[in-house]
Amino acid sequence: MTLVVGQFGFGRAGRSHDVGYAVTGQVAGTSPPRWQNPDHVPDVGEHFLAAELRRSVVYQFVVEEPRWLDGTSPAVEHLEAAGDGLVVQFALGHMSPPTAPDTPNLWRLWGTIAPWRAAELRTHPAGRLLVPCGGRTGLHTLSVDVAPTHVTFNLITAVPRPWRGGDLLLRTAGSDELVATVPEKVHEHAPTSGIVTVPAASGARAANDQALRVVHLDRHGHPVELLREVELNVQSDDAALVLDHTDGTPGHDARVTFRAFLRGRPHPAAPVVRQRHDLLAIGEVDVDGTGLGGFTVRGLRAGVTRVELGPHGVVAVRVLPDDRELDDIPEQDVTFELVHEKVLAYYELVSSFMRTEVFSLADRCRVETYATLMWQMCDPRNKGKTYYMPPTRDLSAPKARLLLKYLRRQQHRAPRPIAAETSWTPPITTRGELVAALRQAVTLELAVMLQYLYAAYSVPTYGVGTEWVREGRWTAEQLELACGDGGRTLRTGIRGGLLGVAREEMAHYLVVNNVLMAVGEPFHVPEVDFTTINARLPLPVDFALEPLHLGSVQRFIAIEEPDDGRPGGGPYRSLSELYGAIRDGLTRVPDLFAVERGRGGGEHHLFLRESIDATHPDYQFEVDDLSSALFAVDFVTEQGEGGVLPAVGDPGPSHHDTFRRIADLLMTEHLRGGGGRWHPAHPVLRNPTTGTGPGVGQPVTDPGTARVMALFNRSYYLMLLLTAQHFAERPDTSLRRSELMNAAIDVMTGVMRPLAELLVTLPSGVPGRTAGPSFELPEPPVPVSRPDVARRRIAREFADLAARCRQDDRVPDRVAGISAHLAARFGGPPR
Repeated sequence: MTLVVGQFGFGRAGRSHDVGYAVTGQVAGTSPPRWQNPDHVPDVGEHFLAAELRRSVVYQFVVEEPRWLDGTSPAVEHLEAAGDGLVVQFALGHMSPPTAPDTPNLWRLWGTIAPWRAAELRTHPAGRLLVPCGGRTGLHTLSVDVAPTHVTFNLITAVPRPWRGGDLLLRTAGSDELVATVPEKVHEHAPTSGIVTVPAASGARAANDQALRVVHLDRHGHPVELLREVELNVQSDDAALVLDHTDGTPGHDARVTFRAFLRGRPHPAAPVVRQRHDLLAIGEVDVDGTGLGGFTVRGLRAGVTRVELGPHGVVAVRVLPDDRELDDIPEQDVTFELVHEKVLAYYELVSSFMRTEVFSLADRCRVETYATLMWQMCDPRNKGKTYYMPPTRDLSAPKARLLLKYLRRQQHRAPRPIAAETSWTPPITTRGELVAALRQAVTLELAVMLQYLYAAYSVPTYGVGTEWVREGRWTAEQLELACGDGGRTLRTGIRGGLLGVAREEMAHYLVVNNVLMAVGEPFHVPEVDFTTINARLPLPVDFALEPLHLGSVQRFIAIEEPDDGRPGGGPYRSLSELYGAIRDGLTRVPDLFAVERGRGGGEHHLFLRESIDATHPDYQFEVDDLSSALFAVDFVTEQGEGGVLPAVGDPGPSHHDTFRRIADLLMTEHLRGGGGRWHPAHPVLRNPTTGTGPGVGQPVTDPGTARVMALFNRSYYLMLLLTAQHFAERPDTSLRRSELMNAAIDVMTGVMRPLAELLVTLPSGVPGRTAGPSFELPEPPVPVSRPDVARRRIAREFADLAARCRQDDRVPDRVAGISAHLAARFGGPPR
């Protein structure tokens, strides 16, 4: 019986999750039976299964690329250093008599793990091969390796139990010199599994040039030869082949490889390949200087045969029946009855375990239910897998294709999807619909910006990351991946990439508001409550404040997904689709724009990419007619999904591209770490909140942290208030020269960011989790119509914020300093 081994591993005694494994690895190919000994256990009585009870068989496989794990021992380290892989040799024998019908046969298993070298066979034991002389001698096949000082015997199944033949003497066949002696009791030492090493005698020097033999002394003291060496030993790892019947093309030919050894050493000898029947066509034999060779075989007629490589090297071959007529059956004619007759009925008979332990192959309902799984297990491409069926691997290719036709027919019979009524709203055709869509877009732009900021703040700063490297939590490579190189170059890492996207989303928030104001509406400042927002948004995407991880980045990718061109107003599958509907609506609704030409915006180049600035150096985000409104929508869509606006040179990555690259970086680092978990972010809460409402937020219950969150939320409110006040007073003036907008930028960078970077390190009240900025508005940021009153109000707000910041020693001094500076600035006359 040929075995298929998929994976091998070993470790210390105990459960793997307690003590771990020392090594694991994949095993390729099959393991044919070797050194079958029909008399390993001679005394079994008169049992009707006596032949099975007496026999033993040897198997061998190789792990060519073992994975050496932690916690190894000196013995395992020696295994790793000594070879090109691992060879595992084991024997099955001492079968226990069955106690009831249809119960598994129990066999004893013993064996050895050793270094494997690439010049050796994978499935046949290495060494000089010695086989029984003539009839039954009591001793069976073994191999030896002769070194100048010692000789190693592989006696895994060679010596019968019990053995009463005395010492085993290894001698040269020509000069009859003693090479080594195996004492009678040594080879019975069970822990070595038949691997015995003894000192070399003086004849070891002559062993390389002569054949070897094994003798013992009879009761009269006369030597009796038991085994003799096969000097030219040719063996194939592919010693059990199953071939499809030829169709006249090389498609079903098989390549048989072999290795030739002369007295245990590689030798460039080409064997005379013979077969016993005319079932095969055998190609020309080739061999290289190391004894590695091969030939092709083609199955001409169904049956079984042996290809002899030498006196003790054999390849067993089975040629499957010629089933090519099954290929002519049209798919529409492949019924269950036909498949059962041609394929399943035979295996129902010979594989009774299917009926008793899985399901009957005559059960049409079960076969139809599991047709896809059956094909996966019978797919010829999976023959090297341990789950392949049938385990005998004798399913012909035409029969496998018949199964595939049956599967496809089952798929064609599956219910066709019925075109359901969609919930898509009609295209935007009225001003009210367009204004509503623009306000949704403003809300979405602010929401996505806050999500990206939260993910960026969750990544440690470069300074914290450096400490994590010193503590061993990160590697230097992971620090650079997450945070860049600390300002030495323009590389800012994933954190900098997220902040860059968030800045551009701020520009989108302003641009869409420009379109909204151009059609006669006020600047829109939405409240974004992440505990309830998903019930109000027109996108089927989960909006949430989350730390940076693969899941959150996948959400970002879905949000920025490019439009697939489907018409309609909404709901929308992505932000890009919403803008497609807005763009279409702008062209449909007449008499939209009430603003004077040239007064729709001003000097927003701070937010422009070089590629767009080079192509449109005069663009200032102005929206005063249909053309500029369409360009504004295209500008937003270009940065989100890319490929919308022509650009000079490299347009830079779109937001969609950026998030896909971040996802690739995170996955690559995960795989590079061998599956070990890398945490690129602080363990911040999902949707932190200071409230206890009915939404999906996680309340921060630590009192001190809640006070810092209140400071952050007040600064966030002031940033939005400053922006709204600017657009209420001077919507078409320069942003760069606006004291209000410059103050808003000061708040974002000098107040909000330091507070956010502090919050992600503070306890949340949930064990093991830190807090984060919640972006909750304490009140709506409504602008004041009188500029002087507005400034006095803003000054009081900043003075109060500065005083509250000074009361908490954890808040950086610069936060209170900037707040006090802004209070003083807005305490004077407006500029």
